[in-house]
Amino acid sequence: MNPLAENSESQTDARLSPEISYVRSVSLARRKKLGQFFTPLAYANIMADWIACISPESVFDPAIGTGLLIDNCNKRGVGRKFSGYDIDRAPMEVAKARMAAAADCQVDFREGDFLATDWGTRFDAIIANPPFIMHRDHDLNSRIVDDIERRSGQKLSRQSNLYIYFVIKICEQLAQGGRAAILIPAEWMGANYGQPLKAYLLQRELLSGLVTIDHSGHAFEDNMATASILLIEKAAKPHRTVDSFYVRQAAEPISLAALEQDAKVIRRTLSREVLQLHKKWDMLLRQPVARHVEGHIRLGELVTTKRGIATGANRYFLMSRQQAEDHGLDIARMTRCVGKTAQAADIVFSQADFERLDDIGQACFLFNPPTNLTPAEIAYIAQGEAAGIPLKHGPRTKRIWYAAEARPAAPIWTSTFGRGQMRFIYNGAGVKALTCFHNLYAKALDPVEIRALVALLNSEAMQEAINAHVRVLASGLMKLEPRDILDINIPDIRLAPRNIIVRLADWLDDIPSDEGERDKAALERLTALVFQLPSN
Repeated sequence: MNPLAENSESQTDARLSPEISYVRSVSLARRKKLGQFFTPLAYANIMADWIACISPESVFDPAIGTGLLIDNCNKRGVGRKFSGYDIDRAPMEVAKARMAAAADCQVDFREGDFLATDWGTRFDAIIANPPFIMHRDHDLNSRIVDDIERRSGQKLSRQSNLYIYFVIKICEQLAQGGRAAILIPAEWMGANYGQPLKAYLLQRELLSGLVTIDHSGHAFEDNMATASILLIEKAAKPHRTVDSFYVRQAAEPISLAALEQDAKVIRRTLSREVLQLHKKWDMLLRQPVARHVEGHIRLGELVTTKRGIATGANRYFLMSRQQAEDHGLDIARMTRCVGKTAQAADIVFSQADFERLDDIGQACFLFNPPTNLTPAEIAYIAQGEAAGIPLKHGPRTKRIWYAAEARPAAPIWTSTFGRGQMRFIYNGAGVKALTCFHNLYAKALDPVEIRALVALLNSEAMQEAINAHVRVLASGLMKLEPRDILDINIPDIRLAPRNIIVRLADWLDDIPSDEGERDKAALERLTALVFQLPSN
C-alpha cells in the first residue's frame, strides 16, 4: 500500500513532497535500519546533468527509494525508459505513484536486492543514492561479498559500509561508453575501508569527476554524513585525471554547469599518480598536503595504537558499583573502565578522577569475569543470554561471548571524535577504555617522556599537523582512526634536551586554573623549542 494514502497530513497539504510525506509516515528507526536518506534536489540535478551528456534512452536506479532521482531525470528530459530495484516495497510504491502521472515514459520498478541480482545486464546510464548502512548493521551474504571481491580484484574491509558494495557492482554493470552518478557519504575518502574502492576506481580508470560537499552543513536530514558525488564513465579513452569540485559552505550550485562556474567552488584536476600517493583524499581536496619537516618523524616510531574495547552491548557489560551490587557481583573481579568521553574531561585522567566517577554512581566497571565463575556471575550471564546479548554484533564473534577483548591499559588515550581539536589524554589512573578512546602504547619512552608527548600533542602547533590526518564529518565533527594516528608528523622528542622534556611533563601535571585551562601560552613556548630542534 502507498504510505501516502495512510498519511492524513500529506492528504491535507498537497505542497508536501513525496519524500516529506514518506518521512512522516515511517519511523526514523526503520529508515535508518534500511539506510534510507533522501537526495537533496541540487545534488539530483548535478547527477542528472552528468548522465545527460550521453543522451541515454534508458536510466537505471539500483536503489529507487521514493523515485526522486528517476523523477528528476524524467522532468529534465534525461531518458524515456526507467528501471530499478528497491528492497523495501513501501518507498517504491511512492515512486510508482509519482511516475504513473508522468507522460511519455516507461517504468519497470521491481522489489528486490540489487546486490543479489544477475551481473550480466549492462546499463548505459545509472543514477544512484545507495543505502547507507554501517558494517555492524548489515549482514551481507558472504557469497555476494566473495563475488564482488573476485570481480573487482580488491579485498574489501569487513568494516565497509554497504554503499561500497553498491558502487562496485554499479561500475561493473555499466556498459561501455556509459555514465553513472553515485551519491555516497564523503567519509569513504578518508576512511581506511575506502582504500580498496579508491584502488578499484583508479585501476579501472572509471572516476572522471568527484564532487565533495563541505562539512559545514548536513547533506542528509537525520544523518551525520556529508556528501560526495562520484561521476563515473566507462570511456573508450581511459581517465588519467580526475576533475575535483570541492563545494565550500558559501557555494550553492544547483546544476553541473553552476558547479563549474561558481567561484566559491574549489576546482582541481588531479592525476591518477597524485591520488594514488595519498591515503586521504578529503584532505587533498580541501587544503594543501602537509609538507614533511626535516628532523620530524612519524608518531608511529614512538607509539603503537589500538582501538578501545568494543563490547557490542555497553549497557550490559558496563555498570556502576550499585548496579554490580544489585546483581551480587564483586567489583574486585571486574575491570575498571571508562566508557564515555565525558568521563575524562581533562587531558589528564587520574586515580582521583576515577574514584570521583565511582562516588557519583557512574558506570565504570566492566563485566569481564575470570574462568572460575561465581554463582552471581553465572546468574548474570544467564540474564544476558535470555536478553539475546550473545547474538549481538561483537559478542557473537567471540569464543566466550562475555569475555572482554584483550586490551592492556594504555598510558595515552585519544578521542575518537572531536570538534576544533583532537584531545590526547594521559591515563594516570591506569584504567582501560571502551571505543570512545583509542589507545596509544609507547614503544621506548620513559614515564616523563610519555607525559611530555601528551603535552606536545595537545599544543596548537601539533594540532595543525594532526588535522592533516583527520576525517571531517558533518558540521566539522572530526574523526581519527588508530592507524591514521601513526602517520602524524611530529618532532622527535627523543632528541630534545632533558630539561625541555621535564618542563613539558611538568606543564601537563599543572593543576588547571579557575577558568579550567592550563597556561596555553607556556605550552606553545615549550612546543616552539621542540620544533626548533636540529635534525640528527
